[in-house]
Amino acid sequence: MTSAEIQKTIIETLIELQAGSGEAGQEITPATLPLTDLGFFDSLLGIETTLALEELLKCKCEVDSVFKDKDTGDPLNIAQIAERLAKVAGKAA
Repeated sequence: MTSAEIQKTIIETLIELQAGSGEAGQEITPATLPLTDLGFFDSLLGIETTLALEELLKCKCEVDSVFKDKDTGDPLNIAQIAERLAKVAGKAA
């Protein structure tokens, strides 16, 4: 799966979560930082969504949440997350 395909999967997943949250919809793009830009999205949901993405992509991440940098703890944008997941998913193939 390419990074672009993974970006699309992440965005679709976040749009579904946003719809279920009851919050007003906002545009989600590859530049979106889910942990800071999306009011409904918190660190616990980041962990749960990481697990869901692992299932969808048939891979295993070595971090609890792909939504933040494992070294600095800084939030990542969707493009950065997709890049990292593409590397992990590539190893699973």
